[in-house]
Amino acid sequence: MAKDEIPTLRDAEEAYEAGDIETALAICDGLIGEDETKATPEVLYLAGECLLELQEETEALHLFELALGQEPENPLLLHCKGLCLFELGKPGQARKLFERSAAAAPQLAEPVFYLGLLAERSGDHGVATAHFTKAVDLDPENFVMPKAWDPDVIRGAFDDMVADTPEPLSTWLAALPVEVTRRPEDAVLVRQGAPISPLVHCLFFGTPSDGPEGDDPERWFSAKPDQVVLYSDNLGKSAQDEYELGREVSEAVLWEILEFLGLDDEQLEALGVLEADDQDDDDIHPSG
Repeated sequence: MAKDEIPTLRDAEEAYEAGDIETALAICDGLIGEDETKATPEVLYLAGECLLELQEETEALHLFELALGQEPENPLLLHCKGLCLFELGKPGQARKLFERSAAAAPQLAEPVFYLGLLAERSGDHGVATAHFTKAVDLDPENFVMPKAWDPDVIRGAFDDMVADTPEPLSTWLAALPVEVTRRPEDAVLVRQGAPISPLVHCLFFGTPSDGPEGDDPERWFSAKPDQVVLYSDNLGKSAQDEYELGREVSEAVLWEILEFLGLDDEQLEALGVLEADDQDDDDIHPSG
């Protein structure tokens, strides 16, 4: 693209498809301009998708609602609004939107899969399995049946992470009380007033650190969580084999370490957990 060319929606789409979410969002912001109400549904939709990738669900919800104001029965927009509400802890509202989306576009797998997630959270496993099966039938390239992981295998993945972690972090990790349960209860899906994704893979419970003190890594581990919980149902949505399970457990636990101890990338480098040229937040973000 020449320097004097104004980026287009297609440029934003290409950046998004290439995984350059920040560039895609910046182009969309330019296309939206100062008056969001005049933006096209296509631009609002893509900007919303970018915000979802960045885990900015509240901002994404706003854009999807603006787009739905122009196309109120668009099944993809209905699904995306439902997805935002699902992540923001409003399952009843999300369910209605997923149902509307699936009814308007029976070929869409996404709302069907999320209806399965909601049924699973409600304890209706037969309905959940039927929805998951249908979603896989509709889109086998992007959906697979959730994997049922044995808790001992998940604990083994955690132990492998500890064994591969440098000191002093490995000693701190090895002393943590780890539990595996199926899924997080609704009551725990809020932290400091902010919603947590129902698809979260791991949570630390207890009083977090106020932040690391000094430059000595040995002093960064004064706080310890009372409990570490790994969620097998949620891990089964992302991991189909033991390699993927190990990666998902490692990324989820590492993200909770960052949150609990108040560490940043430079401190993770000092601990030998991240290399200086490999600081990609996507590698340590929870999948949920």
